[in-house]
Amino acid sequence: MLFFLLLQAFWQGPNGTVPCQARLELHQADGLLTVTGHCRNLQPTAARYRYEMALRREGAGGRSQNTQRGEVSVAPQQEVSLSQTRVNVGGQDTYRILLRVFDADGHTLAQDSVVQHPTR
Repeated sequence: MLFFLLLQAFWQGPNGTVPCQARLELHQADGLLTVTGHCRNLQPTAARYRYEMALRREGAGGRSQNTQRGEVSVAPQQEVSLSQTRVNVGGQDTYRILLRVFDADGHTLAQDSVVQHPTR
């Protein structure tokens, strides 16, 4: 329990608030999955973040992996789209998606993830 409290304090800013939120948006149509990563700055001042969005797909047709990284400036209390990718998916595919947002020193500030297993 103490470890969790220390980890939470580390992720929070000096005033005890989390500086940002990461969010994955998924849309599936016509055998394609479109993934968009978003970041919302929760601070009252503009902030600069780094991000990484990684997608792995495994299916009958093989494996694919896509990783996108970048930097972004976000206005106070605003949300921005960070990155977008598309991948072919089917009912028997497994895909894992992870979005992480970092500070300038590489510390993880926020993350979101999705895992989809084959339908039975």
